[in-house]
Amino acid sequence: MDLVFRFNRIYAPVFNTDKRYIDIWGGRGRGGSHFGTDYFLNLITQPKYFRGYFVRQVLSDVRDSLFRDFKDRIEENASINIDDFQIRDNDMRITYLPTGNTILAKGVSKDGSRTAKMKSLAGATHVLIEECDEIGESDFDQLDLSLRTVKADKVQIIRIFNPPSKRHWIWRDYNLIESDIEGFFRAIPKATSDVLSVWSTYKDNISNIQKSTISKFESFLENNPDYYYNQVCGLISEGSKGRIYSGWLPIPDSEYNKLDLPKVYGLDFGYSNDPNAFVEIKYDGQYRYVNELLYETGLDNLALAQRLYALGIRKNNLIIADTGNGGDLRIAEIRRGWKEFPELKFNIVPAIKGPGSIKFGINKIKSAKIYLTESSANGWNEYQEYKWLLDADKLPTDQPLDKFNHIMDAIRYTELAKGSYF
Repeated sequence: MDLVFRFNRIYAPVFNTDKRYIDIWGGRGRGGSHFGTDYFLNLITQPKYFRGYFVRQVLSDVRDSLFRDFKDRIEENASINIDDFQIRDNDMRITYLPTGNTILAKGVSKDGSRTAKMKSLAGATHVLIEECDEIGESDFDQLDLSLRTVKADKVQIIRIFNPPSKRHWIWRDYNLIESDIEGFFRAIPKATSDVLSVWSTYKDNISNIQKSTISKFESFLENNPDYYYNQVCGLISEGSKGRIYSGWLPIPDSEYNKLDLPKVYGLDFGYSNDPNAFVEIKYDGQYRYVNELLYETGLDNLALAQRLYALGIRKNNLIIADTGNGGDLRIAEIRRGWKEFPELKFNIVPAIKGPGSIKFGINKIKSAKIYLTESSANGWNEYQEYKWLLDADKLPTDQPLDKFNHIMDAIRYTELAKGSYF
């Protein structure tokens, strides 16, 4: 079948390699995921046996990314007869009827909090992992070892990712060398590694990108240079001594105010020296637009309620609030209100907590695309300073510091509540 590809030709070596691991990585806008689905489209329509798997950390994320992109590609390609494909939306199974070749979907974890036992990916010839940097090393190794096939000479794993920090496990197959930009590195596969590395940026895919997107990318050089060099230019960062979050983007307040989207509010109570942190979050699919509204110490419940009212918060606005350190009592009073101030009644509910909820909430935030308003000064400070505890070797652990986390917690409460309260 003569397919018309939309990916740039820098990916041509993929078609002629017998390497087990094919890494498609670099800067944003390079068309890596589009290439991945085009590559699978080419393979599934060949006479040779093919069974592919779309994989992400969370299974449900496959539906809105690789699975949807693949369906779009079928519809867009004039050389393809749609009737040759059987597509089952319920379990995301794709079959090419003339040959019986198939693509299936798999998630490393069941729901983002519990790791599933990755059983054998029966008959796999190719595995396409999007956002591979989100998968832990042990989970990847388990997936890798689970691949079993008797119908192909060799299984290939296509790993698509934007460059994580230099401490990430994925660089175990690479030698890292200093770039021309201080604090950033390039990666070259080790001579002994079974890896084909295809690195590219939006500049290699320029014909497929809108001019407005290019202008946005290039604006980061001035507004957020770390993001520009890491996520736009595809350089590997030194890391910032255990920072928990990365990749957040600024959004001008004027643009944020124009967003007509559903919204929810997060509140982290302050006690003595800690501030009350209150944020408004507008959400659209995986996108979160966050605006800091309050960051103030020394507020009792009445004073806090008055502040909320002054900010325009009313009974129809949903507030997710912390329950620790007597937070449930504070929620009850603010929800009940005061007889002398009948207007001060709010739809405030307790955050959903439990064992492992902090790390689970952090992972949920990491899986979203976060925009923070330019005026959220305390939010940006916490974003820079909220870090993992370091071990004796000064390497990050998986335990967050209980500092610089007030706005971070307010955001996390809303993520944990999604699907329950809204």
